Amino acid sequence: MNEQIPLLAFDNLRLDIDTFDGRLQILDGITFELAAHETLGIVGETGCGKSVTVRSLLRLLPMPPARFTAGAIRYKGTDLTKVSEGAMRRLRGNEIALIPQDPMTYLNPLLTIGRQLTDVIAARQKSEPRGTRLDRKGQRTRAIELLTEVQLPHPERLLDAYPHALSGGMRQRVLISMALAGEPALLVADEPTTALDVTIQGQVLRLIHQLVERLGLAVVLISHDLGVVAKVCRRIVVMYAGTIVEDAPTARLLESPLHPYTQGLLKAIPKLHGDSGKLQGIPGSIPNLLDPPRGCRFYPRCPLAMDVCAREKPPAVEAAPGHRVACHHYPGPPVEAVYE
Repeated sequence: MNEQIPLLAFDNLRLDIDTFDGRLQILDGITFELAAHETLGIVGETGCGKSVTVRSLLRLLPMPPARFTAGAIRYKGTDLTKVSEGAMRRLRGNEIALIPQDPMTYLNPLLTIGRQLTDVIAARQKSEPRGTRLDRKGQRTRAIELLTEVQLPHPERLLDAYPHALSGGMRQRVLISMALAGEPALLVADEPTTALDVTIQGQVLRLIHQLVERLGLAVVLISHDLGVVAKVCRRIVVMYAGTIVEDAPTARLLESPLHPYTQGLLKAIPKLHGDSGKLQGIPGSIPNLLDPPRGCRFYPRCPLAMDVCAREKPPAVEAAPGHRVACHHYPGPPVEAVYE
């Protein structure tokens, strides 16, 4: 692959979904890039469009009623909004793999872990020449290797277990092993720790980090929790109501957030040490995407809103090297939002 071409690039993507009530303007000008071996987190409130963004990448949305109205999603230079469904099937799992958030929804309770994992391995091999495909014994051996890769104990025994016999963390590791079966270049994790307690969350996040380092994967991690993303990702994209409001290296975003919405998210995180003070919530709610604000979608909730915010959508500008923000206060000195 040409090193000048990013592994993944969203280029001004717009996506609408037709409903009985009208057309939802779900994604409005999503733009970001991901290099090979890079880790990117996407954060924001529930309903901001995080999961729709990654599902549009994998073309897992029903089309219609969903439809791309502008822009492109380029994977290794190929626009995925234009390729055939057959081409997408070859990409899913083999090039781009998904780790979903709820293991019990995605694991069949009536089939053993071994049966489900070997079925995934067999499906990934359909595009390979017949002489190179693994037989059932080889698939079982490969399944044991994958369970070992995700640090599950006694993998031979686990192959004969059913999902209900495994803990939540173990089930999530099984899903991660399935995602690795096709040896993908890009791993998409859609809130993979949401259904887990805090201790198990940490274990799963460490595992993902180790896999990134060992296998050289690129990762897009979706979460509403900035703390979760900060543990794994080197860069963070902040979404609000179907738009990207800020994009920066993780350390810089956490230390010097520029957008009023990002500042609000950070102020709403409880602090365990020091003067925690009173938590500051962001008043209001995400706008109705049947009729979103004409200008900045955050302006009805923003304490720093100006007249121009209601009229014009702010362009994304580079406020510092590698740090982009979509706010009418920039370029200019940093602003600080105060929420009552």
